[in-house]
Amino acid sequence: MLAMTGCGAEQADAPQPPEASSSAKGTDASTDELFDTDPKVAVVNGEQAATIDISLPDDIEELHPALAEEIRKRANRGTEAFIAAAQADKEAAAEKGFEFRPHSLDVNWIEVGPPEGHLAGFLGTYATYTGGAHPNVGFDVLNWDRNGEKVMTFEDFFADVETARTKVTIALKEGLLEAKRERLKDTNFNEQDMLESWVNPAFADNSGMYQGFTIARSSEADKAGGLIYHFAPYEVGAYAEGVYEVGVPYEAFADVLKADYEDAFGGTPVLP
Repeated sequence: MLAMTGCGAEQADAPQPPEASSSAKGTDASTDELFDTDPKVAVVNGEQAATIDISLPDDIEELHPALAEEIRKRANRGTEAFIAAAQADKEAAAEKGFEFRPHSLDVNWIEVGPPEGHLAGFLGTYATYTGGAHPNVGFDVLNWDRNGEKVMTFEDFFADVETARTKVTIALKEGLLEAKRERLKDTNFNEQDMLESWVNPAFADNSGMYQGFTIARSSEADKAGGLIYHFAPYEVGAYAEGVYEVGVPYEAFADVLKADYEDAFGGTPVLP
């Protein structure tokens, strides 16, 4: 799951990333050369239109080849479209006499899950600026079965997916409201308004929401402690509230795990 939002009167919103592309047009480097290098610059009519800076896990070369390739593909996803949009915005601004602010995309992938054991988790953070009032941030997540050598989705973990969604929904709503109480304690926080305006709509008819987690660590290096959900601004609250990270301990869903994953979780969860 990757979510990016944009704002700005005369500038286009940050585009939703398309399928992974093979190159980033407008830069002075191939796609492969974009990784773990200094930011690359897209130039239009001799002036900067956009920069892209991509960072991958330090041990990317030591990961399973299929996992490393998937991270690289996701890190590059949308770069070509982002630069194309920046070029178009710069040209449009010049035609209409608007001030153009160069766009930027910073992509950072890190390993966040258990360092050993059955399951691994990786988080991609996408920080974008497209000339509006403020930058925006979005997330992509990748969870990996080290034993099965495959990418995992929410449904892959559970023998009873619908029950698992119900259990995770309860835990997430409670966690979100607790986080909001703390973050908004010096404001006129109204819990019911937050539920009706932000939290409940995020879960309504939105099965894709359940995919937005990374595997959490626990007190045991080879065990998973649960799931950590990553919510970008605007997903469950106003932009000013920032990012929310909410943990769901494995005890909340342990009884509906598939047999293959029952032993993958344990210890004391390390959650936000």
